[in-house]
Amino acid sequence: MNNQEKLEFLISPEKFFPADLHRGALLGNQAFITATEQYLDILSESQYWPREKIEELQIKRLNRLRDNIENRSSFWASFFRKYGINKAKNKITLTDLKRLPILRRQDLINFGESIYTESNDKHLFSHTSSGTTGIPLKFIFSEREMLISFPYFFRHPVFEKLSLREVLSRKPFVVLGFPGFSYICKKDFFYRAFTAIQSFDLDHPEVREEIYKSIRDAAPAILVGFGSLVAKLAQWASDDHVVLPLLAVRISSESISLAERQTINAAFNVPIINTLSGNGNIRVGFECPINPGQFHVNSESVILEIAGCDDDTLSISDRGELVATDLTYISTPRIRWAHGDLGKFLSGICSCGRTLPIFEFQGRRGHEVVLPSGRSVKWILLHTALMRGGLLGRSSKQIQVIQDKIDNLRISIIPLRPFSDSDEINIRLACTNLFNNEKVNIKIEYVNKITHSGRKPKIFIPLSEFQERKL
Repeated sequence: MNNQEKLEFLISPEKFFPADLHRGALLGNQAFITATEQYLDILSESQYWPREKIEELQIKRLNRLRDNIENRSSFWASFFRKYGINKAKNKITLTDLKRLPILRRQDLINFGESIYTESNDKHLFSHTSSGTTGIPLKFIFSEREMLISFPYFFRHPVFEKLSLREVLSRKPFVVLGFPGFSYICKKDFFYRAFTAIQSFDLDHPEVREEIYKSIRDAAPAILVGFGSLVAKLAQWASDDHVVLPLLAVRISSESISLAERQTINAAFNVPIINTLSGNGNIRVGFECPINPGQFHVNSESVILEIAGCDDDTLSISDRGELVATDLTYISTPRIRWAHGDLGKFLSGICSCGRTLPIFEFQGRRGHEVVLPSGRSVKWILLHTALMRGGLLGRSSKQIQVIQDKIDNLRISIIPLRPFSDSDEINIRLACTNLFNNEKVNIKIEYVNKITHSGRKPKIFIPLSEFQERKL
């Protein structure tokens, strides 16, 4: 392909994919694999394009998206017209996009069924979000539009070194938990999924051996799972002296601490793939291979902004809420969609050489400990401190941290062995050092069971949940 053809592919990828794409018919589908390989080859180049060229691409995709949505929805046509970016204006810009209000879950719920556009596609399906960030929300997808965005699951430098044709011609994934992309890949590419598994299940040798066997049978396998589950399996694999035939580990749905990352690296000695997805299957970005904890935006298909409390777009280095406009989906448009994640853009060009914007993902809105002074500490930092303070390893089956008052923190532990006074002192010190000696009552309790709602483990319950209950 020449440069113009590559640009056309990124603007209209649907033109280059088979017309009859369906879940359950992707394994070994040569036409689908060829289109996916072409898409990823172009993305491997565009990640180094000048930002002006990427913005040109975004504007063209944004205008096509607006036209397609207006043609299929009187609600969205009226919505755009209200804010002055309807088809009567020949071309809208990225600045024009900011005229639209930022939409949140409650806004879409209030809009009701009108948010879904009309379609003649016979292969529509709905997916309901887990509800762990609020009220569950239904999204409607066309199978084809969803599968055209499928290559972004494999947009990571790890896959540039692998034969994607070989990977997609078999079932390489062994899965711990229920990651968000299960409803896309499960029928075609999951060798085995341990969907109901919890942290304490991994303490049973027979459970671990079943996972080890699945990985060996799927070899070379890609292990996918919640960060906490993968880290605990890595601890056990190290102690079990097990060497597993893995290509990579993919973290899903949870952030991982530095301590957990080190544990996974030591046990498996393979690349860790970490991507960030928003609610509703928005593929926001992928972790930089050179700078762990920093993410590159998938700017070819997503326009990402960071907004402050007043919904104004923030400048570089200011921390706020991630707001994404997805340029792919028409059935349920995601336009200036704030999905509760926090982060900040970093200035300059990344040291890896990629020109795609880079940002730090700092967890969910409200997923932080609020101290009496008003200062807040990200949950992932507290989790790292607790792991280093003695909760890493097989001292506990599972933990849960609850902040029910601004000066009170409750740590529930399912112990695997008795905890000594010295153990508790180390846990308390880990917290007080992180909190810079602010006075917070830390209660440690030992329990037989920890419950969680939704499909994701609820390891931290923030103060905001208790404040909302009082309203």
